[in-house]
Order: sequence, then C-alpha cells, then structure tokens
Amino acid sequence: MRGPYKKKTKEKIMNAAWELFQEHGYEDTTISEIIEKSGTSRSAFYHHFHGKEELLFTIAYIYDNDYDIWLREDYDENLHVVDNLISFNDYVMHAVESSPFCDFYNSLYGLQVMTDGVRHILNPDRRYYQILRQLLKDGIESGQILSPHTYTVLTDMITSFQIGITYNWCLQQRRYPLVQYGRDLMNPFLLSLRKEPPDDKALPSD
Repeated sequence: MRGPYKKKTKEKIMNAAWELFQEHGYEDTTISEIIEKSGTSRSAFYHHFHGKEELLFTIAYIYDNDYDIWLREDYDENLHVVDNLISFNDYVMHAVESSPFCDFYNSLYGLQVMTDGVRHILNPDRRYYQILRQLLKDGIESGQILSPHTYTVLTDMITSFQIGITYNWCLQQRRYPLVQYGRDLMNPFLLSLRKEPPDDKALPSD
C-alpha cells in the first residue's frame, strides 16, 4: 500500500501545483496554497519536493505523455531510423512550441541553472530519454546509424542540441517558429548519422 499511496500523494501535489500556476502564475502561487489544494500536508510536500521551484521542473513529465503518443501513433518501424529521429525531433519541438505552459519557460530555465534541487528535465528515466536511447540503439545495432559515438553519447548530444535550441528561442522571446528552427539546426546533424545501403548499381572503377 505504501508505494501506490506515495505515488498518488506526489501526483496530487503536482496536479494541484500546475492548476495554481496556470491560474495565478508561478510567482504568485505559495506552497501553502499547493498543500491546501492538494489536500496533503506540509511534511508530505517536503517528502517529495525540495521546494516550489522543483515542482516547476515536473513539466518534463507532462511532455513525456505527449512523447508516448508519438511512439504509438507516429513511429514507423518500416522507416529508416534517422527518419524516425527527424520525426521525433519535429514532435518534440512542436510540443514545446504549442504548449499552454510557454509562459513558464523563462522561470523554468532560469531556476534550473540556480537550483540545488532535482532537475527533473534531466532525469534519464524519463520517457523522452528512453525513447531517444532506444531509437539510437536500434539504429546502431541494425547498421542504419554510423557514428564513432555510443547511443548514450548520441542521446546526450541530441538532448543538448534540443535544450540549446529551445533556450535560444526563449531568449529571442519566441519570435520565430521553433519547429522550423529546430529542423534547420537538427536535421543536418541527424542526417549525418545516416548510413545508406551500398549502391549495387555503382560502376566499377577503371
């Protein structure tokens, strides 16, 4: 009973916090209000979270639900793995750009630099990382990806690119389409990983 109860309590706190963040804004929401709305206790709150800023970082798990939708509906095992990586990158950029939580991004990025607490966006157990690692692992093992790097290193590289692209978009006050910007910067790198099958029609050299 303890495991499910703990999970339920944590989710209640997260859900209450995000309702209040959207209603009042992050800065104007207090921990006391979150505790009251979630129907939990102060000890329960601090058992799961170091502070209010850590709750802001749980936005990552909201996006993970969308990435599972991509896996079910858009992933195509008949495509070259690099094409699926390009599709996934598009989906990630679209999820970020079209999110109702865009107004929280400035606080999110600023606080993650300063916090001593848990940065949930970097949690390697997130579905985002699991999906990306599996795509890259399958690509390397099937010979569709050619790279001197391991799939874990490639995961870190792609993640760093996406975070940087999104951060710059925020610095530029979201004045241009993120999806197209993400394509322009990410697709050349992803295409560089692609190992094409040998051309059987190639003419022999003299």
